[in-house]
Amino acid sequence: MKVTIHQPDLLPYSGFWFKMATCDAFVLSVHDQFQKHGYQRRVTMRGAWCSHQLVGKPSMVPINTVEVADGWQQRIVDVIKGRYAGAPFLESRGSELFERILASEGRLLHEVNISMIEIVRDMLDISTPLVVTEPPVEAGTERLIEQVRMVGGTAYLAGQGGRAYMGDDPEGRFAAAGLDLLWSQHQRSTDDSIVTLLMDEPDPMDHVLRQAT
Repeated sequence: MKVTIHQPDLLPYSGFWFKMATCDAFVLSVHDQFQKHGYQRRVTMRGAWCSHQLVGKPSMVPINTVEVADGWQQRIVDVIKGRYAGAPFLESRGSELFERILASEGRLLHEVNISMIEIVRDMLDISTPLVVTEPPVEAGTERLIEQVRMVGGTAYLAGQGGRAYMGDDPEGRFAAAGLDLLWSQHQRSTDDSIVTLLMDEPDPMDHVLRQAT
């Protein structure tokens, strides 16, 4: 079983959805440390940031302890409406997106982001299950190995960015644990939120599934 792992980011870019669509299980790392300037709280739309308003100034705490200010649903909808005014699919897809975001609940950052991840997963017709594991105890590459094992995986699909933090010989470390390590070959067409593809493209999944040649 091929597993991928990602933090519950805010309406993330296409590579997130490539990993989800091409795996058997998608683990959401809600126990990872919150990053003040990370993608858990912000994403670009039309090249400008869309950001959550948070309660207080959280630092050095797990993602699943961070609280989002009330009214986040309307704020996100208002940003999307403003950034994508005139987009070819704003009317057809936007109505469903807006209605479902406004009906969403959640107060903690991971709850809020997962609720929107589930909405987009449905709109993209991706059926991969989302999984939240028990808090892992390891760090770094061993943390990934631990989480893959928690869900019964046999292989881990890593994003290309993983090469920067997985240390020396990650393939060997996974192999020693009896797991295969695979690297995403996704070819991004934009660094923007998936919302850009939903609003601009007739077939967003054509872009999500593109691979480098």
